[in-house]
Amino acid sequence: MIALALCAVSLSAAHAAPVRNGRLLLLTCDPTEEGSQRSSHFRTMRPDGGDFRTIAKFNSSDNYCYIDRATWSPDGRRIVYSTGISIWVMRADGKRRRLVLNDGGYASWSPNGREIVFTASPHTGQLAVWRVRPDGNGVRQVTPGVEADLYEPSWSPDGRTIAFTQYLKGEETIWTVRVNGSRLRKLGRGRWPDWSPDGRRIIFTDGLSVWTMAPNGGSRRRLTPPVLEDETNQATYSPDGTRIAFTRAGRLWIMTAGGKRAHIVSPVDTFVGLVDWRRR
Repeated sequence: MIALALCAVSLSAAHAAPVRNGRLLLLTCDPTEEGSQRSSHFRTMRPDGGDFRTIAKFNSSDNYCYIDRATWSPDGRRIVYSTGISIWVMRADGKRRRLVLNDGGYASWSPNGREIVFTASPHTGQLAVWRVRPDGNGVRQVTPGVEADLYEPSWSPDGRTIAFTQYLKGEETIWTVRVNGSRLRKLGRGRWPDWSPDGRRIIFTDGLSVWTMAPNGGSRRRLTPPVLEDETNQATYSPDGTRIAFTRAGRLWIMTAGGKRAHIVSPVDTFVGLVDWRRR
């Protein structure tokens, strides 16, 4: 009984440990040293804008930034990234790149780090959401194939649900599905969904503003005013849920979770497309 009580106390203490916000991972599209060419880079930085580092560069002979997504693993030791036609894993310092699959895009981690979610259209030509283990085994189809663009699948913190964007006939809509493929549901207009750390809100954009909504698609809230001349691309919560990072017109912004005190933190000469926030 004493041992069980000690175990319960230990688990409770571990659960109560505060989450700390770590470094930001930036996927950028910047000029190369050769001049007119541009290439995808992975940069990391502190949330205050300090300690800006380049950890990886992907050259392209046709002036094309071909990386479509990059995210930290839950333990912060690895990065998964995808090119639209392949999925790769590397160490957090940019070394030891390893191929996971020869087909797939918009890859990101499951909350326990044991699987990767992605989109692909193998054999059929129709896109679907898929799951795979980081070693490339255990490939499983989650959603039916559709003749539409699917991108940015994002796993809920409890590991039960995946949110993703569908682009069809000029309209972007957000959907959710259980990881076993059940309960496929359309939530409404929007793109690039991501989850709050407690799973109670989904953050997304509409190209003009940052929004949040409940996981059922209700209770929509606009956090930033619409900006017509500058595209608002993607947004994500900090690991402790108190702040939001988002990209607008190629710059990285930080604000409170309530949409207050938005300010730019990325360097002026870096074009930021996407951002992910690491747990410290």
